[in-house]
Amino acid sequence: MLWLQKTWMAVVAGGLLTAAGVAQAQLMQNIFMGNPKALALGNAVTADPPGTDAIHFNPAGLVRLQGRQYELKGILVDFSLEADFTPGDQLAAVFDQFEALGLEDPGVANQTSEVDGVSVMLPFLGMTELPVLAAGLGNFTFSADDHPVTFGTGVYAPVMLGLTRSADDPGIYSSRAVGITRLTYFSPTMGIQLTDTLAVGMGIGFSYFGVGLEFDMRLPNLVLGSFDTLQQANCPNGIDNLVENIICGDGNNDGVVDGRLNPFASVASIEAEVERYLSTTFNLGLLWEATPWLTLGMAYMSGARDKLEGEVHIRYSDDVRGFVNSLSGNPYIGSLVQFVGVPGQLSSDTTDASVIIEYPQHFALGASVKVTDRLKTNLDVKWTDTAVWDVWEIRFEEPVEFLGILGLISDSLDQGTTGGHIGSDGLFLPRKYESVWSWAIGMEYQYTDQLALRAGYEPRGSSIPEDKADLIIPIGETFLYAVGFGYQWSRDTWIDGALGYVTSEQRIPANGSTNSTSTAIDNFIYNPYAGYDVETRVGVVVGELSIRSTF
Repeated sequence: MLWLQKTWMAVVAGGLLTAAGVAQAQLMQNIFMGNPKALALGNAVTADPPGTDAIHFNPAGLVRLQGRQYELKGILVDFSLEADFTPGDQLAAVFDQFEALGLEDPGVANQTSEVDGVSVMLPFLGMTELPVLAAGLGNFTFSADDHPVTFGTGVYAPVMLGLTRSADDPGIYSSRAVGITRLTYFSPTMGIQLTDTLAVGMGIGFSYFGVGLEFDMRLPNLVLGSFDTLQQANCPNGIDNLVENIICGDGNNDGVVDGRLNPFASVASIEAEVERYLSTTFNLGLLWEATPWLTLGMAYMSGARDKLEGEVHIRYSDDVRGFVNSLSGNPYIGSLVQFVGVPGQLSSDTTDASVIIEYPQHFALGASVKVTDRLKTNLDVKWTDTAVWDVWEIRFEEPVEFLGILGLISDSLDQGTTGGHIGSDGLFLPRKYESVWSWAIGMEYQYTDQLALRAGYEPRGSSIPEDKADLIIPIGETFLYAVGFGYQWSRDTWIDGALGYVTSEQRIPANGSTNSTSTAIDNFIYNPYAGYDVETRVGVVVGELSIRSTF
C-alpha cells in the first residue's frame, strides 16, 4: 500500500516538524537548561551570565571565572496539560441530525484530555517512558593565571520535554506520546577579556536532536463524513439498486466497503522516531561593564537546519483494512481502483523516514543595574526567529497517486481557507508563524554576604497565530514565574537553587484554526478536531539545584 503509506508519512512529517520547532522556540527555550540562577532571574541574564552556563547564555561571561571550575546541575520537572473538547454549534447540529445513523464522537465530544506520564527521546534508546522528567548535567571551565582567555565546555539541554496519554484519552489524535530532546554534549567555548571593561565570547555546540511521536490518526472531513453517512443510510436495509450494490454488496459479492470509514474513529496508529547525532550551532557574546553600577550584554545563538532520520511504524485500523482490502476485489470498480494504484491486502507498514527541521536563531540584549549596594536588577529583551516556520514543503522521491487524487478533490472544492496544497509530488503546508520579541526581568538581593535571594518574571508572546493554533503545540501566551537563592558555601564553592512555574492557555474556537478545528471541505491533512471548541491549559513546575566549585 505505497500510496497510503506515504499519505500517513506526510502527516507524520508535519506532526514531527510542529512538535520539534515551535515548542523549543517558545515554551521550552532556556527553561530546562538546569541553571538555577538563570531560572530564578527569569532568564534575564544576558548581562549577568550565570556561572559556567555562560557557555550558553553569553559566552563572554566566562571571563568572570578564574582557575579551574566545575558545575554539577540537577533538574526535576512536573508537566501537566489539559484540553477540553466541546462540539461547536455546527458540529452539535450534525450530531443531532444524524444521531439515528450512529454519527457520534463519544471519545472526544465533551471530554477532557490529561497527561498520563512522561516520555523523552534519548540517544541510542529512542522513546523512553520515565517515572519523572529529571536530568543531571554539568560543565567545567579553565583559565590560566593572568591570562585573558577562559575556556569551557558543558553538557546541557536547550530542549527536553515529553508526555504520554492513556489509550482512551481524547488527546491521542494529536499525540499519544511525544518526546523532544536537543542535548548539547560538547560545547567548546572561550571568553576573551579585551580590555578592563569589555569582553567577547564565542563557542560551538555539538548536539543530539531527537523527536519521537506516537498518535492515532483520524480524518474528520466533511467528504469522508458524507460517504460514511451514505454508507450507513443504505446498508442496513434492502439492497435493490446499483448504488447500494457498490457500497454494501449485492448479497453474493462484497461491496466497496467491508469496514466503516467513520470520520471520528482512528484510521491508523502511527509511531515515529527520527534523530540526528550531530547538529551544530554557534554562540556569540559581548559583555561591557559600562560603569561600576551598569553592565550591558549581548548574545546571539545561531539556528540550525537538520535532517533527522529514523523509522515510521504504521498499524491500520480494522475498518480501514476492510475498506482498502475489498477495493481491488470489488466486481464493480475493482479494475478502476487498480488502475489508479490501489492494490489489495493492507495490514501494517514499517518504512524509513527523514524530516528536515529548522532550529530558530535567537538574539538577546540585556542590562544589569546595581540599584543599591545589595540590590541588583536585570532586564533582557529577546528575539526568536520563529518566522522560519512559514511554510513546510514535504517532497516525495516518487509520485504518490493517492495524494494526487486528494489534490484534485481538494482543488475542485477549494474555499481558500487553508492556503495549502496536496499533490502527488508532496504537500505544501502553510504555518505562518511569527518571529516574536519578548522581555524578562530579574531581581537579586544580597541578603547577607553569603546568601542572595532572587526572583524573576518572563512573559512570552505567542508566535503561533490564532488561525494556526493546535493541540500538538498547545502554546498561547506563556508566563514564567520563578524564585531562588544563591549561597556561597565556602571560598571556592557556591550552591544555587530555584523553583519556577510556567503557564500557558489557549482557546481555539470551532473553525478558528486550519490546523485543528477547521470544517473546510478542502482541509484533509491534518485537522483532527474539526468543528470543536478546544481549550488548553499547560502548567510546568521546574526545580533546579547546582553546585559550583574549583578543582
